[in-house]
Amino acid sequence: MRTVDIEEARAVHSRILVFDGHNDTPVERVHRGEAPLNWMQRDPAYHMDVPRMREGGFDSGFFVVGNGPTADVMYTLERTLQQIDAHPDALRLILSSQDVEEARTRHQIGILMAIEGAQRWLRGELDMVRLFYRLGIRCLGITHGEGGDGEGFLQGSRSPFGPCTLAEREAERKNALGLTDFGREVLHLSNELGLVTDLAHINDHAFYEVLDLSTQPVAMTHTAVCALCPHWRCLTDEQIRALADKGGVLGIAFAPFFIHPEEATIDRLVEHVCYVAELVGVDHVAIGSDFDGLGPIQPVVPDISQLPLLTQSMLAHGLSEAEVAQIWGGNFLRLLQQTIDP
Repeated sequence: MRTVDIEEARAVHSRILVFDGHNDTPVERVHRGEAPLNWMQRDPAYHMDVPRMREGGFDSGFFVVGNGPTADVMYTLERTLQQIDAHPDALRLILSSQDVEEARTRHQIGILMAIEGAQRWLRGELDMVRLFYRLGIRCLGITHGEGGDGEGFLQGSRSPFGPCTLAEREAERKNALGLTDFGREVLHLSNELGLVTDLAHINDHAFYEVLDLSTQPVAMTHTAVCALCPHWRCLTDEQIRALADKGGVLGIAFAPFFIHPEEATIDRLVEHVCYVAELVGVDHVAIGSDFDGLGPIQPVVPDISQLPLLTQSMLAHGLSEAEVAQIWGGNFLRLLQQTIDP
């Protein structure tokens, strides 16, 4: 590794698009009872707010407005849209890749609204997918780990969680149930409408089935590398290659239990980034923080104001400015161009 001064890293960071593949701040704020959302003010009780987004050079990202049962998707959607309407100079709703670029030019924070755990909110009705699209949703996750044969499930069996071995992964893939009939219909409609399909939390059987059936590249918005940290939520080399072969993008998350079982540091996180870049090329790896989605657990990058530290480590690991630009924003921007753009 070479020595990189933080000011050099900040200079690079300021020149590139910084796009985060996953954060839970809208649902977490609604869960804690905020009405309206208070993210225009600095609040260290959260990992991110608009003042610290500015400090960290954050430009745009996927903001989750539907996952847990305590933050109703309709309330969260409305409160998020209220904030965008109330602060047009600071915030912008992202409906296309052009919106991402224009938001950066105008010094706005770009908000691309996403749902994970779709079963809970779709209620087994395809028209709910169309409605959410009309309301501005542009990313739909297959699952938040849930699965079953009841109404509305998109995958047939639940996703395991926690440390695992490759042998356990192989056995589980054989026994797991993939997409349900409804899941296949939702995937087809998502492709047709122009929604990013997110595979985070999906079981391994359904993972490969989506890759076989999707007509568009897909994302694994917040994950890491199983070879470096054996965990059910991390991708195996085979999965990384399969995702890349279909033009997909995976975001390395800041969850310490995805990065290293004992010593999760920013440098170790960058080892995951470099591993993917060496395995399948720099065009398929990105960042998906999972800020405000880890409960009491401290993320590897402590809060959004400290994103330049990650750029510093990437440069120190030998990645060029152009490669860092691809990882921080270029790859997700390309994915949006291939999925949500008309």
